[in-house]
Amino acid sequence: MNCSELKRWLNEGMPQGPEPAARAHAARCPECAASLRAQLEIEALLSGERHPPVGAPPRFVDRVMAEVLVADRSGPRIELWPAAIPLPWWVQAAADPATALACVLVALLGWRIDWLGDLARRAGDLGSRYVIQSLGPTWSAMGLDRPAVTLGLELSVLPALAWGSIILYRWTERLSRSARA
Repeated sequence: MNCSELKRWLNEGMPQGPEPAARAHAARCPECAASLRAQLEIEALLSGERHPPVGAPPRFVDRVMAEVLVADRSGPRIELWPAAIPLPWWVQAAADPATALACVLVALLGWRIDWLGDLARRAGDLGSRYVIQSLGPTWSAMGLDRPAVTLGLELSVLPALAWGSIILYRWTERLSRSARA
């Protein structure tokens, strides 16, 4: 056995077959003897033959978790609206994800309003199949039986719904902050 074969034998986990030849080579070669001693030392430490495994000190996990909680509370927080820089309400509302989504939807509606007209016509056709009696003379006199009019009314209510959802969102945010405090 030569030095490279001994290193390969050590890397393979010291199989039993070539062990006598490896020990004979290590007896002649000081570098291989040091490698073999180091490998045997590592094996003994990992198996726990020389030193019994050391357990954790009492209540170690509890102390570590308590320190984690303290570090989590005292760590820096990233705030979208720092309290030191008060922003106007309209900037906060414009940066809100719900407002951005509402603006995108309104832009899509403005861009492809003909889709909504087609949808309203189809919905009106579908509704007329299943409604037995008409809406009555009062609705017809006001023009509410036409899909374009009802679509216009629905689109005029959308900003109020968006504003109401922002107010509801802020209210629940205040509630969650007070619950945390």
